Amino acid sequence: MRASAEAWSWELMRDLGVDPARVVEVAAGSEPATRAALLVVDAGDRRASDGALAAGVLKSVRAGLASEGHVLVVGGRTEDAPELCSLRNALWPHLHVVRAYRMKRGEPVLRIELGGSTRLPHVATSDGYAVLALERLVAMSPATTAQKFDKNAAGWNGVPGAPDYAHFRWMRKLLAVLGKPRRGESALDAGSGAGWVGIEAAKMGAVVSSFDPSPEMVKFVLANAASEGVKVEGRVGFCEKPPFDGPFDLVLNSGVISFSPDADVFLDGLCGVVKPGGRLVIGDLNPRSRGMTRRRTQKPIVPVREMNASLREDVERGLERRGFRVEWRRFYQLTSPVPELIHRSKSRVVQGGLLAANRVACAVDGALGSPLAPLFDSWILGATKAAR
Repeated sequence: MRASAEAWSWELMRDLGVDPARVVEVAAGSEPATRAALLVVDAGDRRASDGALAAGVLKSVRAGLASEGHVLVVGGRTEDAPELCSLRNALWPHLHVVRAYRMKRGEPVLRIELGGSTRLPHVATSDGYAVLALERLVAMSPATTAQKFDKNAAGWNGVPGAPDYAHFRWMRKLLAVLGKPRRGESALDAGSGAGWVGIEAAKMGAVVSSFDPSPEMVKFVLANAASEGVKVEGRVGFCEKPPFDGPFDLVLNSGVISFSPDADVFLDGLCGVVKPGGRLVIGDLNPRSRGMTRRRTQKPIVPVREMNASLREDVERGLERRGFRVEWRRFYQLTSPVPELIHRSKSRVVQGGLLAANRVACAVDGALGSPLAPLFDSWILGATKAAR
């Protein structure tokens, strides 16, 4: 490894808190003799294309990364956000970048994470960059997912009375309303989060069960249902293997498939609990939206689900292969040019005009169809399972 890269890579290791004895450093494409908890891969001066560099990194990873270890790809020149995004995209879907560093000689090292940027106490001794990554299947493992949701359960629940709360509730209510649960029908809120989809279905008269990977989320489901005066059963589980045998008249699934490392296994589990002749309503992020596309080209660190999101038509084909007939299609959440507006805006406009625009946009999508896709950050499908 080049002496300059070695000097500041060890500075980054201090920030990562990694035991130096468990670190192995190699040039991209080289195969280390032992496996490491932190594999530092030297990208050189980046004369190679991102694709060629990614291929070299993956070769080193397969030979030298310990189970659940991290990869630190380091280079000898300072990269701006678009270049870091390009490298991140080249490493996907094998590796998911969770942190980036920018080094400029004589200046504090800049650490870039999902929550923002931080200047570290130590000063860079040379120019360079680094991206820290996990193998995708580790980043999206059941244990990682459950831990993530346990940690952030309160945020996913929303804050009653906050300016964005009406928008938050409306998005969940939309899925249940489009599902049209009938009084007395059995309904499953699969991957419930804080339970608002199932709660809306229960208010319309359905007998609702729900599950979520996070025990903390399940606690919110039960508390929120009680506060709304309805009963919802809550369990811990994943859509790949639901904790209910079913079958259910109606299955509701909002914003969950993008968290799954294998969409086919996910759909197998989800479709298996729908009663023959029953209905499935499923929605998620739209990776083709202008806002999502811009984030992937401008933000070096984005949530793994944004990288992993499925196209609506791919999910539709998956449902058809499993014996479903798609009855209707929608795009919704008209927030371009800012995706995930709920996390960015605290103004009253969320409760007023923009919320009304979302409703209209969802209503007209059925008539205008896929040409509208770039305008919307989310999609929904409604499908019926073939009767035996």
